[in-house]
Amino acid sequence: MIDRRNRLVLVSLEDGTGLRCVDIYRSRDGDILWDEWRRDPEDPSGWHATGRRGGVYGDEAAARQAAITAIEWLTS
Repeated sequence: MIDRRNRLVLVSLEDGTGLRCVDIYRSRDGDILWDEWRRDPEDPSGWHATGRRGGVYGDEAAARQAAITAIEWLTS
């Protein structure tokens, strides 16, 4: 399970509907990573991890580029 706590979100990239996002974040260890999230309008419990995530990147720009390459809707 992916936990949104214990991380510093550097940027959250949302789609036009506000139902999907990619968080680029710094972990407690100082690593920079990204995770994809979704939420369903009929579910008031909030964001849910899709299971799509990147590795460890040297900086925010590298993580952003990797997410754009991996997540189709970020380019549409």
